[in-house]
Amino acid sequence: MIAALTLAAVLIGPARAATAKLFAFDEKGRPLDLSGLLARVGRADDKLPRDPAAAPLWADPIDGKSPPERVRLAQVGPLITATWTGGPAALRMVWPVPEDGYSSVVADDGGHGFDDGAAVFLDEEIALSEYRLLKESLHALADASAYTPSAKQKRLMDGAKASVAAAEKLKDAGARARAFSHALRAVSLARETALFERGRLRLSGRAFAREARFGLTLDAGLLKRMDDLDWIADSIAHSRTNWVRVVFAPNPSDFTYANASSFDEYDAIVAALKKRGLKILGGTLDTAQWPRLLTPEIYAARARNLAARYKGRVDAWEVGSELNGNWLGGVRAPLSSDRVFEIYSAAPAAVRAADPKAEIIATLYGWEETAPDRAHSLSGWLAAYAPRGFGRGVDLVGLDVFPEDNPAGLGFEREFAELTAALPDRPVFLSSFGYVEQDKVLGYWWLSPGEVDAARKDLLLLYTAASCAMPRSVCGGFWWQTLDQMLPPGRRKATDLFKVYIHALRELGR
Repeated sequence: MIAALTLAAVLIGPARAATAKLFAFDEKGRPLDLSGLLARVGRADDKLPRDPAAAPLWADPIDGKSPPERVRLAQVGPLITATWTGGPAALRMVWPVPEDGYSSVVADDGGHGFDDGAAVFLDEEIALSEYRLLKESLHALADASAYTPSAKQKRLMDGAKASVAAAEKLKDAGARARAFSHALRAVSLARETALFERGRLRLSGRAFAREARFGLTLDAGLLKRMDDLDWIADSIAHSRTNWVRVVFAPNPSDFTYANASSFDEYDAIVAALKKRGLKILGGTLDTAQWPRLLTPEIYAARARNLAARYKGRVDAWEVGSELNGNWLGGVRAPLSSDRVFEIYSAAPAAVRAADPKAEIIATLYGWEETAPDRAHSLSGWLAAYAPRGFGRGVDLVGLDVFPEDNPAGLGFEREFAELTAALPDRPVFLSSFGYVEQDKVLGYWWLSPGEVDAARKDLLLLYTAASCAMPRSVCGGFWWQTLDQMLPPGRRKATDLFKVYIHALRELGR
């Protein structure tokens, strides 16, 4: 027996490892060492020196038989090396696009992947891969729908093509890197325009327009602003949106909402929104407010009591929020993913029993390259829990996107593709997004490091439309910081950001 095992070990051999050489450059075309590369892909508030073991750079095997793994980065003399287990793999990472912001990007050598010994010039490979993926996406879109690119979109595609061609003619490595970085900017603009146009096209169909939902979020901070309730409800009703998420506070004195007195403020909120013809998505419990000692029984009781109270008035219940986050139960000692799934799984049936006509919704957190580990990444969590029943018992699945923490950008479609591939029989939507809680970017920038207000407006326009462009999506949005950034306390005057939201909906034909 021992001899047989020894022979098997010899025949199988150790797991194959691939090591590639990475070449990266700064904005001026100067070569970077490992610390420079880590700064280029890292958050603005990363601790120094940055940890290469936590870099948002993953190898995704081309054969699809093995899961993605974070590459092991090292400085070997003048070279940066990236090592992973297995054969050819695409490299997935976050990367800055000049004047457009950080994106989730792919470099895959024409779809073949990089193998052991490859020399990967990152700016070049990212731009070429994303340009090819954009063309493939547009061809698939043209085959599957009546989408015809506008004159603007055609000009942008011509510009991307010309930029790539110009970069390919250069010989100097630094000059090529700068030129391909410029080409990536052209590719990104062309993709964003295509997403906006595709979203607007889908909404031109009457059947889809009736199904589409757009929304804003009223978090538990509303309880401190009850004097503003009518103004807030009127403003939202006039915005052309049709849904509002109402997030129910944890209520430590009555966590399960077993007492009638716990509903006083929420009764008024629900009545004000329904009076104005708005549909309501009830947030059973915010992702950041799960107590450490939460149990399936307690969570089911909370969900059941909320749904029973507002039967026929709250149209949908978000019974699981950002379930793949690594903070549920507390950042210092979070609950395990299995425990989170067990607790969440008690809620759909509880709501269904209390209000059979209400929609059941669950949402996940959109992060791949920036996830702390494979288990909590969007695709990794879905791979583990979709086979265990996630998706059954819910009517709609949402994706939360927060670009300052986890860039999407060029990877926006890929994140939705992960969701729809794992749940082929469920509609999806953009369940929440936003950008920067205060006034300073601490994570990844969009447009430029200091353009917080302009970045919010740009992202609001882009993702409101792009959410409608995704296959099987019913749109969405639900800007998280509505109360602070759109309808702030004080003068009862909406901000320019709120006006941009109204403009975005008008541009989409609302």
